[in-house]
Amino acid sequence: MRLLTLCGVCLIGIGISPVGLIAEDDALSSRYLPYAPDATDAVKSDLAKLPKLERYWRTAEEIKAARSADALPLEGLRLVIDPGHIGGQWADVEARNFRVSESDFWIREGELVLEVALDVKDQLEGLGADVFLTRTRNEPLSTQPASAFISEAIEGMDVPVDSDSESMSLFNELVLKKATQMAAVRGELLARADWINDEIQPDAVLSLHIDAAPWPKSDLHELVPNNHLHVLIFGCLSKAELLAPFQTFDLLVKLQNGSGGEESELGEAMARALKEATGLPAFTYEGENAVLLPNTEGYLWARNLLLLRKVQCPIALLEPYVANSEGVYLRLQEAIRDRKMGMDLSESDLLKEYAEAVVAGVIDHYASSK
Repeated sequence: MRLLTLCGVCLIGIGISPVGLIAEDDALSSRYLPYAPDATDAVKSDLAKLPKLERYWRTAEEIKAARSADALPLEGLRLVIDPGHIGGQWADVEARNFRVSESDFWIREGELVLEVALDVKDQLEGLGADVFLTRTRNEPLSTQPASAFISEAIEGMDVPVDSDSESMSLFNELVLKKATQMAAVRGELLARADWINDEIQPDAVLSLHIDAAPWPKSDLHELVPNNHLHVLIFGCLSKAELLAPFQTFDLLVKLQNGSGGEESELGEAMARALKEATGLPAFTYEGENAVLLPNTEGYLWARNLLLLRKVQCPIALLEPYVANSEGVYLRLQEAIRDRKMGMDLSESDLLKEYAEAVVAGVIDHYASSK
């Protein structure tokens, strides 16, 4: 047995030979390191030292090839649907909780996308897929309490010079609030990634979200006019992020297992389906926190988000609609009302539209042509 230390991580291998370098230098410099081109050679060097790690997922073509002629359209596909955020009592902590007037229903992203995820699961299972949800209720998957993040929360905070009870009480309150937020967001995302990689090991993951725009500074209850959509896949690491050993290691794992190409194709299929279902224009990122994938009509972007980086199989994060836009807010109010009152859902129901678009994208990418 031999040990290899890479990027501060000790890896154990048993006679495993190093893998070759990434085949497409272009993808490394344009998708993964667009704003850190001088780091490309170092990443390629580290990649050559990484012991071979077997991938647990299969490509769409591999799944189709193993499917019998008389099988259901999605038979053999193993898919995780991730309803983003948590919802419920956690919505305030996540800052995913708002309404324009007191008579309106609360808009809680975690609750809305869970409705979509449950609908998607039913439809895809009817087509033969094995579908798993990261959560089935408005509760976290993670069992780590906020107290586990106290030390980390204190880092970077100014400890009060005065040790009087009022100052310390306020400081402790701020620390607990920050630790609770870290547990609900970062701790939860890490728990989901571990569950996906270690227990479920699916062929792909779709993380469902609903976007939102900054509120106008003039009025925090003034809905915005713009509405749009985009899809995210992994990429776009900055120089600062590459200095974090575990971020570099996650990048190397994704490069080595070849998820990038399959992830792009999955993201493109989802973007096409969402565009066709909603008719929405593409969202455009400004700055260096995202990079546009070519030939995707502006809908598919790469970002270095925690879940996208940690999940080792192809993963796409969907961001259709702007929840606090004029048209979407009213449609969400109607969708919540109809479900609470047990009414039949209309053809224009936004959550139903979302679910059907997700199913269409999965069929586009994974179904065998008959």
